[in-house]
Amino acid sequence: MIRGPVSLPRFDRRTIITNILALFSGSVVAQGMTSLALLLTARQLSADIYGQYAASYVLTGFASIAFNLGLDIWLLREGSRKPESLAEYLGSILAIKLGIGLVWFVLLSAAAPHLNRLLNSTAFPPSLLRLSAISVWLDCMLASLLTSYKARLANKMTSILQMSSRGAWLLGTLILISANVVHASSFMLLRVLVLLIAFVTVLLLVAQRIGYRVTVLTIRSILRAASPFAASEFLAWASMRVDTLIIALTLGQTQVGIYSPAVGIVNALHMVPATVYAVVMPVLSRSFSLNAAQAWLTTRRMLLLLMVLGLILALGTLAVSGFVPRLLGDSYAGSGPILAILSSVLLLHSLTFGMAAVLVATNQQNKRVIAQVIAVTLNIVLNLLIVPTYGIRGAAVVYVTTEITLLTGYSVFAYRKYRAPAPLSSTDPI
Repeated sequence: MIRGPVSLPRFDRRTIITNILALFSGSVVAQGMTSLALLLTARQLSADIYGQYAASYVLTGFASIAFNLGLDIWLLREGSRKPESLAEYLGSILAIKLGIGLVWFVLLSAAAPHLNRLLNSTAFPPSLLRLSAISVWLDCMLASLLTSYKARLANKMTSILQMSSRGAWLLGTLILISANVVHASSFMLLRVLVLLIAFVTVLLLVAQRIGYRVTVLTIRSILRAASPFAASEFLAWASMRVDTLIIALTLGQTQVGIYSPAVGIVNALHMVPATVYAVVMPVLSRSFSLNAAQAWLTTRRMLLLLMVLGLILALGTLAVSGFVPRLLGDSYAGSGPILAILSSVLLLHSLTFGMAAVLVATNQQNKRVIAQVIAVTLNIVLNLLIVPTYGIRGAAVVYVTTEITLLTGYSVFAYRKYRAPAPLSSTDPI
């Protein structure tokens, strides 16, 4: 059992603004390096091979929900509410991800040689799929460690750690390209090595700052509470990634390779509004339990900030969409129009993050799942109907439609809560 010193985080306005700026700046740099690493990888591998790289990562990312269980969202909320229990929550969550994740990897490795035959596809080479699984597993473990910093509003350290790992990944990508490596497995192995080093480093740092405690009772309690968060994570993944999987199964790996860079840029840019979400959600969780009126004031400010950020991201992405094929090469000629269509998602999803923060902070996770079920069901049905005929452009339009549906559902539940606010119990310093 490892313990760290317990100190309660401050939730005053200055702390919140400082954390938003720290995490925002770090996330912008980190996601910029991520996007560049992926684009350079796509350019080096060509659309056909990059399609296998992207499809394998999407499939293992989907499968990781079996052990990830949405526990980082739970940790962010509960860790901010009960900071004195953060070490126990974190240690128990890492134990869950380690134990279930090991079983998950063994089963996935055993299934890997048979997936292409079962799915009637060539998009999932077994060796690449196994490396992708290790990468996703490490990434999920690392995410929990970083979430513990976010719960304590220690986001300067979060930003430094994120930028360091993404910078190492970009540097490694440049080295592979300079060596004229053209194997997808080499680029995936690079991700594994970078994540392994980052995970061990952050594991040691968190031991000093927060510590770890593992108890069977806490593990059981977390697992009992996990179902709505796991469902939400699955549905969030499906709303953003199921189109890529459907394209892989219906149109083939080349079309995945063309579609993936565009959707990858958009999903990477989601990290900008996610920064605001990660800082404000713990604040709202505490504030709604103390002073609902002040919490709603904070919510309005958050939504205004997210709308401005989303509009800037959407217009900026639309402006540069025509340059993507020039950067990646002739085989990616179709990526530019896809990115132009998806640019509007950045405004919509920024507001979706804000509404999601309200639902989680007000203990409406089950209602959030309802909205996600509706949106994802629509997404899957429309993709299955539209993609075979209209291809990847149809999938992009479906993505936008799904985001509108999700934002509408979240907004309805958040507005209902606003119309029946919780009674005041104390004042909040925000």
